[in-house]
Amino acid sequence: MIVYYEIALYTADKNIQIKAHDALVRFFERFDMPPTQGLFLGGVAIVTILAIKHIMSNDRWSIEPRVILGMVFESIILTLPLIAIGSVLAGVLAAMNPSVLTTLGLSERIAVSLGAGLYEEFIFRWLLITGVHTLVCNVLKQSNLAGITSGIIISSITFAMYHDFPDFDTLGVVALLFYGIAGVYLGLIYVNRGFGIAAGTHAAYDIVATTLLASIAA
Repeated sequence: MIVYYEIALYTADKNIQIKAHDALVRFFERFDMPPTQGLFLGGVAIVTILAIKHIMSNDRWSIEPRVILGMVFESIILTLPLIAIGSVLAGVLAAMNPSVLTTLGLSERIAVSLGAGLYEEFIFRWLLITGVHTLVCNVLKQSNLAGITSGIIISSITFAMYHDFPDFDTLGVVALLFYGIAGVYLGLIYVNRGFGIAAGTHAAYDIVATTLLASIAA
């Protein structure tokens, strides 16, 4: 997912950089990192943190195809509730502006979907839920449940607002409600199944949603 998206950023004819990835690039630019180098550092950051977490957990360094296939299958299955919720609330599977989708090819839509799954989950679930949980539990000395609940709620609200940024009031109430519910759902997946499944579920949903929206818009 990381390799596909990062390569697509350099090779795509159109701008397919998502806002979450752009935020990471701007963060690296604060350390005088040129933008062209900063593009791939978002992926490096995710890989580095994953590697550190893997080392600290003392897990085996092995790749098992059946595990990867199981994660893909689980992510697809977990996408179904999001599709149902999106269909009920929005009438269509809202993921991005249809007018933008019609200008993107299939490979570019897949790249955007993978990028959203990776970098939005990295920022809103991994970093934000972890940060809020640490603050509530370690600083405010509250329970683990309070930390998890606070993290999911705050990350979900922020996730919804992020999709209305920078031009606020561009999304309707139904769309914001959908993103908020999706944020809670993905937060629960992250807490219970981890970053990989949350990112996979998000990416799988976006692939379905962007493909459907492009067909409708066309």
